Amino acid sequence: MDADGEIKTMAFISLLLPRDDFQGWHDDLIKMLRNDTHHVVVSWRQGRSTLPGMALVEDLERLLGRRHRRPLVSCKSEPHDIIEQVAQDRPDIVFDLSGGDHPEAGSVIPLFDGLAGENARDAALFDERAPRLQLVSLTGGDMHILADALPALEHPWSLSAGRHAIAQRLVHLIRAVARDGSIRRGVARKSPEHRSGSPLTFISRTLTARIARRLRKLVAHDGHWRIGWRRIESGGSLYDTLRMPPASHWTWLDDDRQRYFADPFPFEHQGTTYVFCEEFPYATRSGIISVFTLDDQGRATRPRPVLDCGTHLSYPYVFGKSGQFWMMPENAANGALELYRADPFPDRWVLDRTLIAGRHLSDATPFRMNDRWWMTAADHRFGDSAWDTLALFESDSRLGPWRACGEEAFMIDARCARPGGAVVRRNGALWRPAQDCLSGYGSGLTLCRIDAVSRSGLEQTVMAHLGPPAGAACDGVHTLNLTDRFEIIDAAGWVSMTSGASSALRR
Repeated sequence: MDADGEIKTMAFISLLLPRDDFQGWHDDLIKMLRNDTHHVVVSWRQGRSTLPGMALVEDLERLLGRRHRRPLVSCKSEPHDIIEQVAQDRPDIVFDLSGGDHPEAGSVIPLFDGLAGENARDAALFDERAPRLQLVSLTGGDMHILADALPALEHPWSLSAGRHAIAQRLVHLIRAVARDGSIRRGVARKSPEHRSGSPLTFISRTLTARIARRLRKLVAHDGHWRIGWRRIESGGSLYDTLRMPPASHWTWLDDDRQRYFADPFPFEHQGTTYVFCEEFPYATRSGIISVFTLDDQGRATRPRPVLDCGTHLSYPYVFGKSGQFWMMPENAANGALELYRADPFPDRWVLDRTLIAGRHLSDATPFRMNDRWWMTAADHRFGDSAWDTLALFESDSRLGPWRACGEEAFMIDARCARPGGAVVRRNGALWRPAQDCLSGYGSGLTLCRIDAVSRSGLEQTVMAHLGPPAGAACDGVHTLNLTDRFEIIDAAGWVSMTSGASSALRR
């Protein structure tokens, strides 16, 4: 750091690493920092003391084949091509990543739920949740937070996968801090409640749960999404009440249990409410875009397919401009964000242009603020998961071209990053629904008021966290959209493939 406490763009960096516990992500970090043109030296330190039973957990996961596709921990011998280098000059910044409980003074260290040391990280992972992750500088007895994040865990039952997810986000934060000095933005300040758990209890519980889950999957579909809607009465929408009405207030779209319907986007045209959505047939395991209509009484027609590209499609953001109708569906598997034009509306859509190439984006959501168009999206380039990160783009028009606002995620927060529907204006402010993935993909919705947006990022205030409708026999909700007449969501649960409605959402 310089005299003003700022970190130089191209820094002289010292990494303090555990000699006996060198991990794959340490090696990745060294290479990435050097690729970022930083000068990096390595010093070995004593690592953490291993908790009783930890080796048993790691060995059992390895034996059961549940380790992540890339091992986190290398051989205990000193890594190849990494030699200890003593800094001749004073480093600009020292990252103490040794994982011990007593970090070196003057260094930047990671905190897990506000505690130093990798045992604090593992304590959260044993409880099948991600710890709040922070990078802090320790100077003269003071602690200054440089960056914070709340990662998502796509495989919370796996200790090794959880460690990998945390390491991915930690590498992202370290690179950003080395470049910019501080990227603290967009994460709530309250730490998750800390709960205890032992390695042996953890492995026995998760192994039992894994067997039960596998057996249940033989007779049921996990994550069977259904679409529900209700008329917006005088009491207002969810943005007005900040409460989720019970299941009895919603009408649910019928399905044959051989497919699910999700990501509903309503669009009003000539007095008819068209609802575009993802249709996911279990037979093909690939999403297509379908549409159904609602009449004034809220009665729905049968969904019919309107777009099938041969790759998985979802999140059909539809809008009108200059007498044309446009759709911006998610097609992350294709590695591009594409724009389709109706020809004719609503039953046929043709590819008009590629808006963003070479990016695997999910749930791209444009909105207008400060006389500019902005777009948020979950971006798979920031690591294994797109559940907890948010990328930002800007343009003069929704039709493009779109430009990225920086190369890094400007928000890492599993509770309120990933988009969950169109941005709306309510009560004089812009609101965005976000997915709450803290307890799993699409486990809830977070309603956020947008306070400011610029090329530096988006500032928002979390106004409410909403779970699925009470009494709906479902585990999650992850999309919210509305028109002047209807409010529409999707909700997920288990559905039996043999008994039909017995395990489905209650009507």
